[in-house]
Amino acid sequence: MAADRSSMHAPTGRQAQRPRAVLAWVQGCVIAFAALAINPAQAQAPTADASTHSWHDGQRQRRLTLQPDLQADFTPQIGKGGPIQPGPSGAAGLSALGSPVLRDDTGQLRALPGGVLVILKSPLDARAAQTLFKQAGVTASRQLTETLWLIESPAGLASLEMANRLHASGLFASAQPNWWMKRTLK
Repeated sequence: MAADRSSMHAPTGRQAQRPRAVLAWVQGCVIAFAALAINPAQAQAPTADASTHSWHDGQRQRRLTLQPDLQADFTPQIGKGGPIQPGPSGAAGLSALGSPVLRDDTGQLRALPGGVLVILKSPLDARAAQTLFKQAGVTASRQLTETLWLIESPAGLASLEMANRLHASGLFASAQPNWWMKRTLK
């Protein structure tokens, strides 16, 4: 007995979306498992040495690319000639005052000597600001302006991660790493 075509209907709304979403998920899994079968090294979790990162410049998210042949060393040394040196940029082998070197979307070289700059949503007295920093789980190093504070953080990608976490928290108007940038003469 043939089904009456007038009683059959195509799924609508969420019913129509579920099969597509399930199919997309299954296809993604198949592709991921196939990639692992071809290259098991890809099974490792992403590391701090991933080639791209991002940061928030105010409300604008900007992209960074790791420069694998450069590293920065912020250990004080007389006559060193600057912190950027040839060498592997990964976290391994860097001193406590070392940082990978990153290139921003404008081509500018940047490194992370430590510290995060946060801008408060409004001016606060020192006690209220310290309470806010405690709520965010950070320690202020010093106040720079009425709303700008320098927060303590280690050198390297840890300061980038902290800046992104503080920005995403919504507790501050903005947060970004205390960047070192190569000076250019005009």
